[in-house]
Amino acid sequence: MGIFKKILSKFQRVFTFIRRNKYRYNYKGDRKMKINIISDKEGWILKKFSSSVFDQLKELGYDVELSYEYKSNCDINHYFRPGEVGADCFTKVDDHTTFMITHVDTQLKLDEIIKLTQKGAIGICMSLDTKNKLIAAGVKPNKICYINPAQDGMIKPRKVTLGITHRVYTDNRKRESMLIDICKRINTDMFKFVIMGAGWENIITELNNLGVEVDYYPEFDKNKYNEIMVNLDYYCYFGTDEGSMGYLDAVAAGIGTIVTPQGYHLDTECPITYPVETVDDIVDALHEIENKKEKSIRFINSWTWRNYTLKHIEIWKYMLQAETLENLLSNRGNYTDGIFSLMLDELNYRKGVKEKIAQKENN
Repeated sequence: MGIFKKILSKFQRVFTFIRRNKYRYNYKGDRKMKINIISDKEGWILKKFSSSVFDQLKELGYDVELSYEYKSNCDINHYFRPGEVGADCFTKVDDHTTFMITHVDTQLKLDEIIKLTQKGAIGICMSLDTKNKLIAAGVKPNKICYINPAQDGMIKPRKVTLGITHRVYTDNRKRESMLIDICKRINTDMFKFVIMGAGWENIITELNNLGVEVDYYPEFDKNKYNEIMVNLDYYCYFGTDEGSMGYLDAVAAGIGTIVTPQGYHLDTECPITYPVETVDDIVDALHEIENKKEKSIRFINSWTWRNYTLKHIEIWKYMLQAETLENLLSNRGNYTDGIFSLMLDELNYRKGVKEKIAQKENN
């Protein structure tokens, strides 16, 4: 009888492992999944999350509800109620439930997350950092993932504003003509110039022909100068005649500087942001600034409510086994959150289960 019990126990462990961990494609017709978005009754941030995802799901053609409680007639129930704990918040969860996780700052909230995941729900954090901390605190890796939040897309990055505050001299002592060659080699959509000083008209005409935006003030005005200086991103000076007084004001304003490393520029004890001497130096500096700006643009284009919602859909389809793994993982390499933050940990979790089974068998 003892041997029979051991065999039965081993069979049950293997069967449970296969049943819980093996992904089976179980697509059932063309029906869109029915999703219930469970909103928070208070708090505009959480309401924004729930309403934004609801709107995106509607636009994508899904059968979706926006409610305040679990709906048993829905394929997926997703809670946007991370700030609360207790039965009044999560009325019910099962293995077709997901819930948002944020602000885990008490043991009570951690215990609630562990309890919900033990019932089969998957928690969705807002960051890799929180996910890793929760795994370290005892949440099963195959029951937690993260999806980075969305940005509304209403605030757009402005152009990098470069300031020049000197007049043009006939002997080109300030090397202002370099500006035309520089602008031929940069992305002019990224930059705008604010120039104060007489004699720039011909150069500005050529810059405008290159598509460069320029705000020009031919006459020096102290009040306008003070206003301009504090609103620049970088102050520029390409002359080699000991220094620019504007550089001192730029240092005082705490803005970036793209200037020649000479004269009293070197005596302020404040490092020049980009020391430059040649056209190549200046172009290299502006390209580095371009790359930093492009990161903001990539962020805006990728951290959208549409992408945030699509990443949830991938997880829901995985939970419902409503899509092939080949299709679900087709975006591999485009991002690391969403289903990929779940799949990698799930595979690691399965490996751990196998190792535990093997250890018990050897014992």
